[in-house]
Amino acid sequence: MLDQSFSLKNFRILLDVENRKGRYLEDKVFFDSDIFKKSREVSDLIIEKNKEIREESNKVKSIQKIEERDYTKLDKLNLEKDNLKTTREKELEDILIEIAKKTDVEDYKLKIKKGQIKWGSQLYEIEHNPENYLVSKQLQRNIYKTFKVKQANRKVIIDQLRILLNDGFPKIIIRTDIEKFYESIPHNELLSKIEENSLLSYHSKKIIRRVLNQYWKILIQDGTKSITDKRVGIPRGIGFSAYLAELYLRGFDNKVKSLRNVTYYTRYVDDIIVIITPNHRKEIKKILSYKNEIKNILLNTTSLNINISKTTTYKLTLENKERKNAITYELTYLGYKFNIRYLRNEEKNKDGITIRSFITKGQLQVFMSDNKLQRYKNKIDKSFIEYLIMITKYSNQKNATERMLLKRIKFLTNNHKLKSRKSNVFIGVYFSNQFLSNPLLDLIELDKYLKHKILSLPNTTSENLLEKLNTFSFENGFKTRNIVRFNPKSFKNGKMVKIWKSL
Repeated sequence: MLDQSFSLKNFRILLDVENRKGRYLEDKVFFDSDIFKKSREVSDLIIEKNKEIREESNKVKSIQKIEERDYTKLDKLNLEKDNLKTTREKELEDILIEIAKKTDVEDYKLKIKKGQIKWGSQLYEIEHNPENYLVSKQLQRNIYKTFKVKQANRKVIIDQLRILLNDGFPKIIIRTDIEKFYESIPHNELLSKIEENSLLSYHSKKIIRRVLNQYWKILIQDGTKSITDKRVGIPRGIGFSAYLAELYLRGFDNKVKSLRNVTYYTRYVDDIIVIITPNHRKEIKKILSYKNEIKNILLNTTSLNINISKTTTYKLTLENKERKNAITYELTYLGYKFNIRYLRNEEKNKDGITIRSFITKGQLQVFMSDNKLQRYKNKIDKSFIEYLIMITKYSNQKNATERMLLKRIKFLTNNHKLKSRKSNVFIGVYFSNQFLSNPLLDLIELDKYLKHKILSLPNTTSENLLEKLNTFSFENGFKTRNIVRFNPKSFKNGKMVKIWKSL
């Protein structure tokens, strides 16, 4: 039977899971309180011991004659390492027992509060401490395991779309989203689905109910809702809210996928793409019929509505010989802009005179979405504005101010590894944009934009700073996949990335 308890055993599993994802919870800057200090200190000793073991192992292997190799010191080092691992587990156990004591009480609840407003939506957050973090992650795991729901993988979706949009087969594409998705999910319908599942633990259900109650009270307190309104909405920004949203829409997803002639369906949160392949190019069924089918399924399976103003359709059923004009269809999805092109070509005779023109399917082009490209520019702007403010305000800290500008531009134009002891998790200009197609026009544009900002710096700017800034390139960081390292404190205390938080 699935263990859903908020216990030492499960918290220990979660530590390793989060570590593999690049979130090293034991780091002294992850939580405000350095609760994992003792276990981390032992972990550091294990790392040092591993270095000694590698050095001694190489030394032993360098001896050609096997019978002359002495493994005494190597065996001793491995034993010391095993003892350190045992010590670390004991330290972790003591820490996690104390955390579990705080959560294993009848009145425990995850306290939520308003966070920042991002892209026009109010986000919420849970008080950032070890017990809340681990409970939230365990709750996510419980929902996932008992309902078999999870959020779609962005990279997998983009990779699939890249292939489908370039294959040249006749298709109708519907791109839409759900109106005020998170804010419109009815509590009674969602809780009914949760209560129907006998596998999800009582404790998990209770935490979900309490979070929804807190969320509703916040809406009433700030005047967004009144006490007589129908209770709707789940808090954006809370990790397990995504799982609750997936659960609520599962029936809708399954019905759309089963529609006749639907060959591809994907949904990321509230953004939906449906690809329909008609039985033949001349099929008379109108696009509006397909749109209405999807709209009615949503109405029949949920209490949500399609956002008509954000619904776009693309009819790609004509044969090339039937097309009279060149045309480019733009489809924007999950931070990328796909250009589906039909190009005019000409056939000329030996004298160079056009004897006929015709339309052919061009190669798919993949760009950043306009919003994503603008966010990069906004981050560049913020970096230089902050530099100019600080260099004027704190002229006696010139070197530190220059270093901070260099770090920010270095961060934007390169890639880096998230801190982790057990895995390689990378983010950056390549890893966030890996599906861009050549000739990388967006990155070339960003390089020009960056050069313009550098040239706009005051005449008093040091030559050394200008020289270093001019070495950075978005295009080069993408092509080389260059990995740079940053001190974790740069992320925790906000000195480097906080200025971009609202972008």
